[in-house]
Amino acid sequence: MRIVLDIFHAIIIWMMNIVAKLPLAILMFIRLNVRYKNLRDIYTTRGPYLVLPNHTNQWDPFILSFIFPRPVHWVASDGAFRDSMLKAFMLLGGAIPKIKEQSDLITLNAIKRSISMGHCAGIFPEGEQTWDGRSLPLIPATAKLVRHLKIPVIIPIIKGGYLTKPRWAWGIRRCRIEVHLKRVINSSEIKSLKLSEIERRLRETIVQDDYAWQNSAKVPIAGEKRAEHLELAFFACPSCEGIGTLHSKGNSLACACGYSIYVDRYGFFQYPPEGPDFASPADWKNWQNAMLSEKIKDEIDQAELNGNSDPVLLRDANITLMKAKRAMPMRPIYRGEARLYKNRLEIGNEGCSAMVFPLKDISAVNTFKQQKFEFRFEKNQHRLAMPSRHVSGYKWEVAYKGLRRLLVERGLW
Repeated sequence: MRIVLDIFHAIIIWMMNIVAKLPLAILMFIRLNVRYKNLRDIYTTRGPYLVLPNHTNQWDPFILSFIFPRPVHWVASDGAFRDSMLKAFMLLGGAIPKIKEQSDLITLNAIKRSISMGHCAGIFPEGEQTWDGRSLPLIPATAKLVRHLKIPVIIPIIKGGYLTKPRWAWGIRRCRIEVHLKRVINSSEIKSLKLSEIERRLRETIVQDDYAWQNSAKVPIAGEKRAEHLELAFFACPSCEGIGTLHSKGNSLACACGYSIYVDRYGFFQYPPEGPDFASPADWKNWQNAMLSEKIKDEIDQAELNGNSDPVLLRDANITLMKAKRAMPMRPIYRGEARLYKNRLEIGNEGCSAMVFPLKDISAVNTFKQQKFEFRFEKNQHRLAMPSRHVSGYKWEVAYKGLRRLLVERGLW
């Protein structure tokens, strides 16, 4: 019976792959202005293969599926399956759900099943979309998966995808997207390659910086909302070091202290003459993340000197706490202020009852899409839904991970 169902599912996926080509063509060439380079590496690769692209925006799977003759089963965050209609569409297309930041045997078996059908598997080996246009370190287990599957590997490098639809933005800003394809592992060599050689090839190929690319490409970005919601990624003011004090509108991002930047028609940040400024957006992101971690450390140490062993390290008001099982719709369960302490996360207004999550019992911490802070607790996925599109969920991820590193260093984790 399982074999019959698999055959039926494979036929449905092939049909979806064919039917979707026309609407995808309209999206690719009219809305997103996509150009493909070195398609020969796809059409000269026999049998199923593994597709390992860099991850620039939520349209990446559609941008890539359009050019592959075989259906590609994309591994996607289980958060993408929480909408019932989208879930049905994705499952019909062969998508495979995975919980972020966790190894998953169910996902691995689904990948192997798709390959056994003669289809391809697609995985974003960085594990998440970039916040600043630069590619991220690869998930360590990627090379082991390649060696385990023993099929050819094709790496598409997407250039301009971040500038077209940054992770922090809601709308598409028409720019230009280039997809450069490269077969990095052939079927004839996969069985003999050492793990270190596989790691080297993947690491050296999956490298991209959209701002460095834009320096030479100089493709104008359409629209007058080039900075809107930029504070979701860049949540700390370089001038006053305030957290959550920046607010975007149109092409500008400004702080309550008076500091502001302008995003020009190519997506570059124009800083005030008196500064502070950064060589690249990635440098701003790295500075703020380190600064927030240091601020948490100083807050803990200063509070203990003052006799307070339980300071609030981060807070946001009017948060909706949501909960769901794997790949099921999120349901609101509580509302109130979210507060991070050195040993727990609380949701609830002060003086009232609160939901309490011990940090040591939390796992799979990540930011879903633009601003949804998520974590796993007692086998359920939880989400902090922000009160507006201008409140960063990413800062909660940065704060949690910085606090965890500090506690590990001090032997308290």
